[in-house]
Amino acid sequence: MRKIKLILTAVLCAALCAGCVDLKPTLDPSVTPEPTEEPVIVTPEPTEVPPTPAPTDPPRDITEEYDALGLVITGADHFIRYLTFVNITVYEENGDTFVDGMIENAYPEPITCSVDIVYTDSFGRELARARLQTRDGSFLLTLMPGSTVFFARIQTDMTLTDLDFRFVFDMETGIRPKPED
Repeated sequence: MRKIKLILTAVLCAALCAGCVDLKPTLDPSVTPEPTEEPVIVTPEPTEVPPTPAPTDPPRDITEEYDALGLVITGADHFIRYLTFVNITVYEENGDTFVDGMIENAYPEPITCSVDIVYTDSFGRELARARLQTRDGSFLLTLMPGSTVFFARIQTDMTLTDLDFRFVFDMETGIRPKPED
């Protein structure tokens, strides 16, 4: 019986609340002005527009350095934007794990850098790491414009072929155009 009273009270309150709300717009003649017989026309007055300066190259800050393509060198990792890793193959042979691939350099000058391939587990713990080398066996990569072949032998006792990896640049070595000889 108590439940029925509670339900009837709730229905009665809902009906009363619904009847109190009126969302129809109405005009209040005490606030609404009477229409005028003549329309009011407002004409804007012309203002003086300052002359547009002739387009010029944006001023360059003397302290900023620019790369060969005219972009501001933003930091130590600036030249990474020109490097792309392609055709990467990870395989096992005679119990060893190897990685082969290519780095494409879109910069018009050679770039030198050192790069590690790093494998981590699902918790972010490092499982294996190896330094990439070029065909001449150098761990300091000199990446000519275009494609450069790289490889690495990964010292590990587990299978890495199905695991994710990432390439990590050695920031102490730097990523920069090769200095002129």
